[in-house]
Amino acid sequence: MDSRRGARPSQVRPRPPSTGRPNPVKPRPVAPSPTRLARHREIERRRDIPLLAKLFLGLSIVALGATIVWVGSGGIGPFVAGVAQGFAGFVTRIGNAVDSPSPSAPPQISDAPTIVAPDNPYTNIETADITVNVPQAVVGRDGYTVRLYVTLADKPRTLLTEAPVGPTSRLLLPGVTLAGGRNDFQASVMGPGGESELSAVTTLVLDQVQPKITIISPKNNASITKSPLTIKGKTQALSTIVARNDLNGATASTDADKDGLFQVSIAVAAGPNAITLTATDPAGNTFSQVLNVTQGSGKLTVSLTGTVYRFKAATLPTSATYTVVVTGPDGKPVAGATALFTITVPGLDPIVSPEIQTDQNGSASFKTTIPQGTMTGSGLAVVLVTTTSYGMLTDRQVLTVE
Repeated sequence: MDSRRGARPSQVRPRPPSTGRPNPVKPRPVAPSPTRLARHREIERRRDIPLLAKLFLGLSIVALGATIVWVGSGGIGPFVAGVAQGFAGFVTRIGNAVDSPSPSAPPQISDAPTIVAPDNPYTNIETADITVNVPQAVVGRDGYTVRLYVTLADKPRTLLTEAPVGPTSRLLLPGVTLAGGRNDFQASVMGPGGESELSAVTTLVLDQVQPKITIISPKNNASITKSPLTIKGKTQALSTIVARNDLNGATASTDADKDGLFQVSIAVAAGPNAITLTATDPAGNTFSQVLNVTQGSGKLTVSLTGTVYRFKAATLPTSATYTVVVTGPDGKPVAGATALFTITVPGLDPIVSPEIQTDQNGSASFKTTIPQGTMTGSGLAVVLVTTTSYGMLTDRQVLTVE
């Protein structure tokens, strides 16, 4: 082992001197081994330029010359302008890209429309015109339609019809077919963003059945003594009832309540009254029924009339007919009553009829001749009526001979 500076090994770094500066270490040259020298080849350095470099250099000189000629001929201007134009177009495209609006958001789903409710939901017509109020945001826009759905009793909701949104907020759907009974309608708006929520329910009721009338009082063909007459009955709920008396032309009307009960008062006249009751339900269907009542005075009445009451003595003889009408206390005609007529004029004996029975209308007539020879003055036509139930009663008319 080689030792230096106090016989220390060469691979050990010597301690720095007391001056603080390290002593430089001189590396020991190492000779290459014979094996390594056998593989060593001397690098050959060529003094000529490679062929590819020569070619590139030649092309560069030609291009430089062409450029000098081109610049000298004024071709630099168009070139610079083209470069500038291309750069400006590039900048413009970048600006357009920056300034262009961001992609629009997908279309929103419309608000729900509303259906205009009819004044009267009841109808007897099988078709109806339905008006829909469309949200203002979609009025007049393409791609939006209004859908109309209907729900029937015990059936699922179905799409009935569809129409495009118009230029105004009110869209009319004409001639919509109704099913018998209750029809619940709902509408929606269909657009690019999808379908809106359904509107509130609007109901139409198709009713083609006539309302019936049941008269509670008075009974048909009843006898009454007071006027006006109060009629009580029952019909379809909320119907309108009109009463008309064919005898005196009186009319009256009322509305049935929610249970169909009604009460109407109408004036009546003495004798038989035929009162026609007509019920009109909310859908417009009508039904009529006749109530017959007879108004009486509460006592027997006898009424005598004649064809002639005044005579001229110079024109005698002449014929005359006298008629009596008998009415019972209940206001009904009295059939089978006995009528006896007596005609008296001045200067002649009384003219007496045979007993005449009243017919089913309570009427009996006597036809006679007033002869010549009468004197001027006053006479009488008298009738005596006898009944089995109401006793006897008379009536008279004054006769005059001129």
